[in-house]
Amino acid sequence: MKTRQEILQLQNRLAYLQDEAAYKALFFHFHPLLVRFVNTIVKNRDDAEDVVSETLLKVWTMGRELNYVEDLSLYLFRMARNKAVDILRKQKRDILVAAAAYDQEPGLVDALTPERLYITSELDHYIRTAVEALPTQSQLVFKLIKEQGFTYKQVSGILEISQNTVETHMRLALKKIRLALKSYLATEKK
Repeated sequence: MKTRQEILQLQNRLAYLQDEAAYKALFFHFHPLLVRFVNTIVKNRDDAEDVVSETLLKVWTMGRELNYVEDLSLYLFRMARNKAVDILRKQKRDILVAAAAYDQEPGLVDALTPERLYITSELDHYIRTAVEALPTQSQLVFKLIKEQGFTYKQVSGILEISQNTVETHMRLALKKIRLALKSYLATEKK
């Protein structure tokens, strides 16, 4: 994961020098994050890839205008979101749909016992199921904050909703996940 400062340096090299190495570094940094995000919206890997390709191509063609972008991460996620919504409109879908898997960072598995590994994988599956059962907007908010590491303010900018709405979606998401886990743990104790 690149720091904000590293992204800014690459952004400046791309804006002023049309540096292919800088573009390549930005591409490899943002591509998987954006594909996972857009796939959550469009529920189609090919469409997600197309949206992300268009989004990242736009960065290459911006030239010096790219220098005026204050937060490239926010800019890219917002642009990708808008393009994804355009695809949904073109396909005449009524609502946004979500179905990306909740990917948890792998831990140190070699120190765990087989029993512990089984419990951890079962719990991870249960959490992913609970996240996927959330309403689309709550799911997007949860994933942007917990998986992508965005702040509430950044998420409000990406999804173009108020920060209070982001907080409400996050609170409801955590409440539903907590209830699902309580239910799971209650069945495990029996």
